[in-house]
Amino acid sequence: MDEKKKIIGGGYFRPEEKPFIDKMSDLLLKAQTMYTPQLTDFLNLREQTILNNLINKYDDLYVNYFGGYNNAERVRGIIAPDYFVPKEADYELTMYEIRYPEKFANLHHGQILGSLTGSGIDRDRFGDIITDGENWQFFVFKSMGSYIEDQVKKIGPYKIHLTEEGFDELLLPKDESTDEKINVQSLRLDAIIATVYDLSRQSAKALVDHGKVQINWVVNKNASSFVTITDTLSVRGYGRIRINDIMGRTKNDKYILFVNIIKK
Repeated sequence: MDEKKKIIGGGYFRPEEKPFIDKMSDLLLKAQTMYTPQLTDFLNLREQTILNNLINKYDDLYVNYFGGYNNAERVRGIIAPDYFVPKEADYELTMYEIRYPEKFANLHHGQILGSLTGSGIDRDRFGDIITDGENWQFFVFKSMGSYIEDQVKKIGPYKIHLTEEGFDELLLPKDESTDEKINVQSLRLDAIIATVYDLSRQSAKALVDHGKVQINWVVNKNASSFVTITDTLSVRGYGRIRINDIMGRTKNDKYILFVNIIKK
Protein backbone atom coordinates (compact mmCIF):
# COMPACT_ATOMS: atom_id res chain seq x y z
CA MET A 1 0.00 0.00 0.00
CA ASP A 2 2.63 2.50 1.08
CA GLU A 3 6.04 3.39 -0.17
CA LYS A 4 8.34 4.88 2.43
CA LYS A 5 10.51 7.79 1.44
CA LYS A 6 10.06 7.17 -2.27
CA ILE A 7 13.29 8.43 -3.83
CA ILE A 8 13.09 9.78 -7.37
CA GLY A 9 15.74 11.82 -9.11
CA GLY A 10 15.36 15.45 -9.96
CA GLY A 11 16.66 18.04 -7.49
CA TYR A 12 15.87 20.91 -9.83
CA PHE A 13 13.09 23.21 -8.60
CA ARG A 14 11.30 25.89 -10.63
CA PRO A 15 10.58 29.37 -9.21
CA GLU A 16 6.82 28.77 -9.52
CA GLU A 17 7.17 25.71 -7.28
CA LYS A 18 8.29 27.81 -4.31
CA PRO A 19 4.79 28.14 -2.73
CA PHE A 20 4.46 24.35 -2.73
CA ILE A 21 7.98 23.94 -1.31
CA ASP A 22 7.14 26.40 1.47
CA LYS A 23 3.90 24.55 2.24
CA MET A 24 5.68 21.18 2.48
CA SER A 25 8.48 22.72 4.54
CA ASP A 26 5.89 23.92 7.06
CA LEU A 27 4.39 20.43 7.31
CA LEU A 28 7.83 18.90 7.79
CA LEU A 29 8.62 21.36 10.57
CA LYS A 30 5.29 20.61 12.28
CA ALA A 31 5.88 16.87 12.07
CA GLN A 32 9.36 17.28 13.56
CA THR A 33 8.58 19.77 16.33
CA MET A 34 5.13 18.42 17.32
CA TYR A 35 6.11 14.81 16.63
CA THR A 36 2.71 14.13 15.09
CA PRO A 37 1.74 12.88 11.58
CA GLN A 38 0.89 15.52 8.95
CA LEU A 39 -1.44 14.71 6.04
CA THR A 40 -0.92 16.37 2.65
CA ASP A 41 -3.40 17.15 -0.11
CA PHE A 42 -3.34 14.96 -3.21
CA LEU A 43 0.08 15.28 -4.82
CA ASN A 44 1.01 14.68 -8.44
CA LEU A 45 4.24 12.91 -9.37
CA ARG A 46 6.26 16.10 -9.57
CA GLU A 47 5.05 17.22 -6.13
CA GLN A 48 5.95 13.82 -4.70
CA THR A 49 9.45 14.24 -6.11
CA ILE A 50 9.80 17.64 -4.44
CA LEU A 51 8.58 16.31 -1.09
CA ASN A 52 10.96 13.34 -1.32
CA ASN A 53 13.87 15.71 -1.89
CA LEU A 54 12.85 17.90 1.05
CA ILE A 55 12.33 15.05 3.50
CA ASN A 56 15.81 13.67 2.85
CA LYS A 57 17.09 16.49 5.06
CA TYR A 58 15.23 15.02 8.07
CA ASP A 59 16.75 11.83 9.51
CA ASP A 60 13.79 11.14 11.79
CA LEU A 61 10.91 11.69 9.34
CA TYR A 62 9.43 9.55 6.60
CA VAL A 63 6.63 9.99 4.11
CA ASN A 64 4.09 7.28 3.23
CA TYR A 65 1.82 7.58 0.20
CA PHE A 66 -1.59 6.20 -0.72
CA GLY A 67 -4.09 7.19 -3.40
CA GLY A 68 -6.78 4.53 -3.02
CA TYR A 69 -5.01 1.71 -4.85
CA ASN A 70 -1.52 0.44 -5.64
CA ASN A 71 0.39 2.54 -8.18
CA ALA A 72 -2.04 5.46 -7.99
CA GLU A 73 -0.60 8.50 -9.74
CA ARG A 74 -2.12 11.13 -7.45
CA VAL A 75 -1.68 10.30 -3.77
CA ARG A 76 -1.91 11.80 -0.32
CA GLY A 77 1.19 11.70 1.83
CA ILE A 78 1.54 11.23 5.56
CA ILE A 79 4.70 12.83 6.95
CA ALA A 80 5.49 11.23 10.29
CA PRO A 81 8.20 9.97 12.65
CA ASP A 82 9.55 6.54 11.73
CA TYR A 83 7.57 4.74 14.46
CA PHE A 84 4.22 5.66 12.86
CA VAL A 85 2.63 2.99 10.64
CA PRO A 86 -0.37 4.46 8.79
CA LYS A 87 -3.59 2.60 7.99
CA GLU A 88 -5.75 3.21 4.93
CA ALA A 89 -8.24 5.17 7.04
CA ASP A 90 -5.51 7.65 8.06
CA TYR A 91 -5.41 9.00 4.49
CA GLU A 92 -9.04 10.14 4.76
CA LEU A 93 -10.04 9.14 1.23
CA THR A 94 -13.30 8.01 -0.26
CA MET A 95 -14.04 6.53 -3.67
CA TYR A 96 -17.04 7.28 -5.86
CA GLU A 97 -18.41 5.40 -8.83
CA ILE A 98 -20.21 7.37 -11.54
CA ARG A 99 -23.58 5.93 -12.58
CA TYR A 100 -24.58 7.25 -15.99
CA PRO A 101 -26.77 6.21 -18.96
CA GLU A 102 -24.21 3.93 -20.62
CA LYS A 103 -26.40 3.26 -23.68
CA PHE A 104 -26.51 6.94 -24.59
CA ALA A 105 -23.39 8.47 -23.02
CA ASN A 106 -19.69 8.11 -23.66
CA LEU A 107 -17.80 9.72 -20.80
CA HIS A 108 -14.14 10.68 -20.98
CA HIS A 109 -11.53 11.84 -18.47
CA GLY A 110 -11.61 15.50 -19.48
CA GLN A 111 -15.39 15.74 -19.02
CA ILE A 112 -15.22 14.28 -15.52
CA LEU A 113 -12.26 16.44 -14.53
CA GLY A 114 -14.08 19.53 -15.83
CA SER A 115 -17.26 18.70 -13.91
CA LEU A 116 -15.38 18.20 -10.65
CA THR A 117 -13.32 21.38 -10.90
CA GLY A 118 -16.36 23.27 -12.22
CA SER A 119 -18.24 22.43 -9.05
CA GLY A 120 -15.71 24.45 -7.06
CA ILE A 121 -13.43 21.61 -5.93
CA ASP A 122 -9.71 22.39 -6.07
CA ARG A 123 -7.62 19.90 -8.05
CA ASP A 124 -5.59 19.00 -4.99
CA ARG A 125 -8.76 17.77 -3.25
CA PHE A 126 -9.33 14.78 -5.52
CA GLY A 127 -7.10 12.06 -6.86
CA ASP A 128 -7.07 9.70 -9.81
CA ILE A 129 -9.99 9.32 -12.18
CA ILE A 130 -9.94 5.72 -13.41
CA THR A 131 -11.87 3.57 -15.87
CA ASP A 132 -12.02 -0.02 -17.03
CA GLY A 133 -13.16 1.22 -20.44
CA GLU A 134 -16.81 1.51 -19.49
CA ASN A 135 -17.21 2.29 -15.78
CA TRP A 136 -15.62 5.27 -14.01
CA GLN A 137 -14.44 5.93 -10.45
CA PHE A 138 -12.55 8.73 -8.72
CA PHE A 139 -11.02 9.48 -5.31
CA VAL A 140 -11.66 12.52 -3.16
CA PHE A 141 -11.16 13.84 0.38
CA LYS A 142 -13.54 11.99 2.69
CA SER A 143 -14.55 15.34 4.23
CA MET A 144 -15.86 16.51 0.84
CA GLY A 145 -18.17 13.56 0.21
CA SER A 146 -21.46 15.27 1.03
CA TYR A 147 -20.52 18.40 -0.91
CA ILE A 148 -19.58 16.48 -4.01
CA GLU A 149 -22.79 14.41 -3.92
CA ASP A 150 -24.83 17.63 -3.73
CA GLN A 151 -22.91 19.53 -6.40
CA VAL A 152 -22.06 17.02 -9.11
CA LYS A 153 -25.32 15.95 -10.79
CA LYS A 154 -24.22 16.16 -14.44
CA ILE A 155 -21.15 15.39 -16.48
CA GLY A 156 -21.28 17.15 -19.81
CA PRO A 157 -24.91 16.95 -20.97
CA TYR A 158 -25.62 13.73 -19.07
CA LYS A 159 -27.32 13.33 -15.71
CA ILE A 160 -25.29 11.14 -13.40
CA HIS A 161 -25.48 9.69 -9.89
CA LEU A 162 -22.50 9.23 -7.59
CA THR A 163 -22.32 6.19 -5.33
CA GLU A 164 -19.72 5.85 -2.59
CA GLU A 165 -17.90 2.52 -2.84
CA GLY A 166 -15.40 0.68 -0.69
CA PHE A 167 -11.87 0.16 -2.02
CA ASP A 168 -12.74 -3.53 -2.45
CA GLU A 169 -15.02 -2.44 -5.34
CA LEU A 170 -12.10 -0.89 -7.22
CA LEU A 171 -12.15 -1.18 -11.00
CA LEU A 172 -9.21 -2.70 -12.81
CA PRO A 173 -7.88 0.49 -14.46
CA LYS A 174 -7.41 0.34 -18.22
CA ASP A 175 -3.95 1.58 -19.13
CA GLU A 176 -3.77 2.95 -22.67
CA SER A 177 -0.30 4.42 -22.26
CA THR A 178 2.97 3.14 -23.70
CA ASP A 179 6.53 3.31 -22.37
CA GLU A 180 9.11 4.46 -24.91
CA LYS A 181 12.72 5.59 -25.18
CA ILE A 182 13.21 8.76 -27.18
CA ASN A 183 16.26 10.79 -28.16
CA VAL A 184 15.94 14.57 -28.06
CA GLN A 185 18.32 17.37 -28.97
CA SER A 186 17.51 19.27 -25.76
CA LEU A 187 15.29 19.11 -22.68
CA ARG A 188 13.25 22.10 -23.88
CA LEU A 189 9.50 21.76 -23.77
CA ASP A 190 9.00 22.27 -27.52
CA ALA A 191 11.75 19.79 -28.41
CA ILE A 192 10.16 16.98 -26.43
CA ILE A 193 6.65 17.64 -27.76
CA ALA A 194 7.96 17.76 -31.33
CA THR A 195 9.79 14.44 -30.95
CA VAL A 196 6.95 12.52 -29.24
CA TYR A 197 4.18 13.69 -31.56
CA ASP A 198 6.31 13.90 -34.73
CA LEU A 199 5.81 17.64 -35.17
CA SER A 200 8.12 20.38 -36.37
CA ARG A 201 9.70 22.50 -33.63
CA GLN A 202 7.74 25.45 -35.01
CA SER A 203 4.42 23.59 -34.66
CA ALA A 204 5.32 22.45 -31.15
CA LYS A 205 6.28 25.99 -30.17
CA ALA A 206 2.96 27.30 -31.55
CA LEU A 207 1.05 24.87 -29.29
CA VAL A 208 2.98 26.20 -26.29
CA ASP A 209 2.58 29.84 -27.32
CA HIS A 210 -1.20 29.42 -27.65
CA GLY A 211 -1.57 28.01 -24.12
CA LYS A 212 -2.30 24.45 -25.21
CA VAL A 213 0.46 22.87 -23.14
CA GLN A 214 0.61 22.24 -19.39
CA ILE A 215 3.53 21.16 -17.24
CA ASN A 216 2.22 19.35 -14.17
CA TRP A 217 -1.32 20.64 -14.83
CA VAL A 218 -0.26 24.30 -15.02
CA VAL A 219 -0.37 26.11 -18.38
CA ASN A 220 3.14 26.96 -19.57
CA LYS A 221 3.63 29.37 -22.49
CA ASN A 222 7.42 29.29 -22.48
CA ALA A 223 8.61 26.90 -25.19
CA SER A 224 12.18 27.09 -23.88
CA SER A 225 11.20 25.80 -20.41
CA PHE A 226 13.32 22.85 -19.35
CA VAL A 227 11.63 19.57 -18.49
CA THR A 228 12.87 17.25 -15.76
CA ILE A 229 12.20 13.80 -14.26
CA THR A 230 8.58 13.09 -13.19
CA ASP A 231 7.23 16.11 -15.08
CA THR A 232 3.91 15.46 -16.81
CA LEU A 233 3.25 17.34 -20.04
CA SER A 234 -0.35 17.66 -21.24
CA VAL A 235 -0.76 18.71 -24.87
CA ARG A 236 -4.32 19.60 -25.84
CA GLY A 237 -5.50 17.53 -28.78
CA TYR A 238 -2.47 15.22 -28.67
CA GLY A 239 -2.23 13.54 -25.27
CA ARG A 240 0.09 13.33 -22.31
CA ILE A 241 3.79 12.69 -21.75
CA ARG A 242 5.36 11.71 -18.43
CA ILE A 243 9.15 11.92 -18.06
CA ASN A 244 10.11 8.78 -16.14
CA ASP A 245 13.88 9.02 -16.46
CA ILE A 246 16.72 10.89 -18.14
CA MET A 247 19.06 8.04 -19.02
CA GLY A 248 22.10 9.87 -20.34
CA ARG A 249 23.37 10.95 -23.76
CA THR A 250 23.88 9.32 -27.13
CA LYS A 251 27.19 9.44 -29.03
CA ASN A 252 25.92 12.46 -30.96
CA ASP A 253 25.05 14.19 -27.67
CA LYS A 254 21.26 13.77 -27.70
CA TYR A 255 19.44 13.15 -24.42
CA ILE A 256 17.95 9.67 -23.93
CA LEU A 257 14.58 9.89 -22.18
CA PHE A 258 12.37 7.10 -20.87
CA VAL A 259 8.82 8.40 -21.21
CA ASN A 260 5.23 7.25 -20.73
CA ILE A 261 2.95 8.43 -23.51
CA ILE A 262 -0.81 8.66 -23.97
CA LYS A 263 -1.84 9.58 -27.49
CA LYS A 264 -5.38 10.77 -28.23
